Amino acid sequence: MIKRVLDYFHPLEVLRRKREQYLSVTKLTETQLNLIKSEIPEPTDLAKDVDFIVLDIETTGFDSQSDLILSMGWVSISNNMIDLTSAKHLYLNNDSQINAETAVINHIIPQMLAEGVSIHDAMMTFFEEAKGKVIVAHACVMEENFINQYMQRCYRLAPLPLLWLDTLCLEKNMAKVVNNHRDVDLTLASTRERYGLPEYNSHNALADAVSTAELLLAQQKRLSPNTCITIGNLYRKSK
Repeated sequence: MIKRVLDYFHPLEVLRRKREQYLSVTKLTETQLNLIKSEIPEPTDLAKDVDFIVLDIETTGFDSQSDLILSMGWVSISNNMIDLTSAKHLYLNNDSQINAETAVINHIIPQMLAEGVSIHDAMMTFFEEAKGKVIVAHACVMEENFINQYMQRCYRLAPLPLLWLDTLCLEKNMAKVVNNHRDVDLTLASTRERYGLPEYNSHNALADAVSTAELLLAQQKRLSPNTCITIGNLYRKSK
């Protein structure tokens, strides 16, 4: 009885019910529908048997309502290995001007965007690639907010009930156990440094996606050095 109750309230089961409700009242494009209808892993499935897609976006700022996505990068993890053949880096063409400050930080100039794809093409390409996968990001609220804003602005739809795993939240929860109340730098670069991972050129969407993918594999190993962690345990610790 207790196990059934715990299973019912597991975050993965909550998301499953949320998707069913969303699909019952929302009309989606075929690509969006396939993404939301894709199977959610069981909490007892091993993380090594689950496919992940690690996403990073570069934007003109942090406000999803007024700022724009400049580029998107992602890479897949399958069988606990980063699949570099799946890596994708897209620049988005838009009518906005990039100020000098943003260009310096992101190393993205207007000429790059002029040859980029539309936000619709970029989002649909990502949704297609993300089908059946756990979406991973470091501080995923940024990616979530911009995707949600896209769905609201272009389709007048509520946020898609996507399966997100946040490596920043995962690290924060682990740091609480080790460091109690002491503040820990949770930026991607500093977190990678604690794991002995090499320094990458940041503020590049694909480089940051690969960096986050490496971090996720290292976090799994730290959480469960001798056995394979379940996706249910990993997902719960990332909330």
